[in-house]
Amino acid sequence: MSLSTLTQLLQEGQSSYLCYDLGRLVQPLSNTDFAAIENQTMPYPYPVQGHACFALVFWPQLAASAQDPFLWFLKFPIDERGLLEQGRVHEFITQVITLLGQQVTHALTEEQEQQLQQSPYLFTPTEEKRAALHAKLSLRWQRPPSVHFELAESTLADPQHWQQVGVQGLHDVSARLTQLETTQAAICGNFLRYPEALRQALAVALEHQTVPNAMATELASLLAQQPAGAEGRADLLRSLASQEPDPAIITAVTHVLQQPSVDEVVICCARLWPLFDPMSDCPVPLASLLDALAQQEPGIFAALITDLLRLPGLRPHLLVTLQRDDLPQQVRQAWQAFTGAH
Repeated sequence: MSLSTLTQLLQEGQSSYLCYDLGRLVQPLSNTDFAAIENQTMPYPYPVQGHACFALVFWPQLAASAQDPFLWFLKFPIDERGLLEQGRVHEFITQVITLLGQQVTHALTEEQEQQLQQSPYLFTPTEEKRAALHAKLSLRWQRPPSVHFELAESTLADPQHWQQVGVQGLHDVSARLTQLETTQAAICGNFLRYPEALRQALAVALEHQTVPNAMATELASLLAQQPAGAEGRADLLRSLASQEPDPAIITAVTHVLQQPSVDEVVICCARLWPLFDPMSDCPVPLASLLDALAQQEPGIFAALITDLLRLPGLRPHLLVTLQRDDLPQQVRQAWQAFTGAH
């Protein structure tokens, strides 16, 4: 039997598996969607620099509750249609079968491990994304958080010794906030008073988690009160990246886009783009994002509009908006300069 997808390889090897997307945010990707992406019946939804990035977690079907799972961090190019380049996936599968046969959950020798790590399709995500994934998996499998959890939790209540806090601890706390009402209140009360490095690290941890609704609303309300240029505004914005749209978040993001910094525009495009999808329940007007983009330098406009056009869920709405007769002059000029240069 010729194996053409990773889904087939794992099924043939009698493996259970989970897939997480690592492109922009660390978030689960259903096995059904992963198979559709592999079969090119669905475009990859979260491209970054022309690539799809996955974490594939798998274990023998007979093993108890994913004990000691295997983990591959995979990165494959996508084509101009947003579809996974199947030839590259086939190439990786051939490498795996050559090394391991079809039993992908057998223990690897040190030599096999070294050979597999040389594959151009394996990559090392940032420390923050690895920490976010670890936090999500330990929670999913009802395992205890890392040894860094308690220090992170106590530091968010009293940041006196914040320099000792580990990245993994902040991600473990962020993943478990539903169970930590006191910590929710501490974060909302102290967010803008945290030392800058701690606040930024916390924002990165929060961006990969869906925090409790009341907490998200409080952070959004705090964001809506911050004037342009206020310290911590970009971090508050980033902390809301994985939230479902609601009126408080829409109000806050709309407020930020009236006078955004470059960092805030980048965060909106790279992390908060689902808020601008007209098909969502409570979208921020796409026109407000385009207005903010047009205020930036031509090079920044070009880079960010190119990035947005690669998002298959947003691309058709973006193109329709950019063709409107009532498009603001500044946006029209920026778009015409972009299309003329490309």
